[in-house]
Amino acid sequence: MSSANRPSTPPRQGASASKPPPTPEQVRRIETNRLRAKAIRDALQRGEPIPATPAAPPPSSDGNKKRPFSTIEPTSRKGGEGRENLRPMKKFAKYVEYDLSKMSDTKGGFMSTEDDPHSVLAAENLRDKPAGMTLEEWARHQKRIKLQKEKQGAFEPAISAFDATDEEKSCWECKAKEIDWKWKEVFKCRVCEKCKKENPEKYSLLTKTEAREDYLLTDPELRDEDILPHLEQPNPHKSTWSNMMLYLKYQVEEFAKKKWGSFEAMDAEFEKRTAEKKRRSENKFKTKLRELKKRTRVDAWKRERAKGGGTTKHEHIWGTAVQQGDTGETIKTCEECGFELEEWVI
Repeated sequence: MSSANRPSTPPRQGASASKPPPTPEQVRRIETNRLRAKAIRDALQRGEPIPATPAAPPPSSDGNKKRPFSTIEPTSRKGGEGRENLRPMKKFAKYVEYDLSKMSDTKGGFMSTEDDPHSVLAAENLRDKPAGMTLEEWARHQKRIKLQKEKQGAFEPAISAFDATDEEKSCWECKAKEIDWKWKEVFKCRVCEKCKKENPEKYSLLTKTEAREDYLLTDPELRDEDILPHLEQPNPHKSTWSNMMLYLKYQVEEFAKKKWGSFEAMDAEFEKRTAEKKRRSENKFKTKLRELKKRTRVDAWKRERAKGGGTTKHEHIWGTAVQQGDTGETIKTCEECGFELEEWVI
């Protein structure tokens, strides 16, 4: 092969091409780094701490220019379009999605179902709601059932609903026709609202605690509706507690008089129980005091011996044995240290 046809090696591109001159920003950075290195070297030679790095200059405003609105390409996609098939993450799956377009602002503020029992969300037995019934209709249906059960509002029985004579429909005190139907049904008592307020010593209501403590009645007697009928109401202190049982005062007094014979006998039994309770409390206090003396008498004897400086063994000098009247125990007491010894006869 001739040398004329032999391929030659192409020259290097960097050899012939000249480098572009540095920009002013590069020159400034080079000079800053040089001065920084020189300052560090001089500080090390003098044994001084290395100077801190100067703060970086603020970026140029050219890099923070926002894209003009005219360069934004218009789009025809509507808001929310194409998101029908999106599903939330597992940790966000338990959420409530409210349709704000179907909500109405009643200007009533924010109240929970406990604060507002007539709320639509407080409807009971929501699982039994028919599929074609709205929440408002279901709430009205539940309220109607509640009024019908409690016989209130439109379901309150009229005077003519009682299958009885005119005498049995009238009040015991004033012979009025507007008697309390609930008291007639529960207590078998015919009385109007006016007479209940004018005779509180007879028609007032007593709680179960008052009937048990004041009239000395037992729980089985208070639970028996044939003996003492009672009216149940929600507990005013807390709704989750048991219902409050209310008794008619004159019925409780009649049963207590029948049980004890007379009010004087009931008062005597009450004083007897009070005295027995006080005696048990005093015996309990004496027992605890005796145990406390047993625990502290050794320490007291040691302090007395330390004051006298004696080191000899103490010998008890027993006094006369005393028999306790309430417990029947025989106790001897040391005349010097106060040690008490209980004697048991077997």
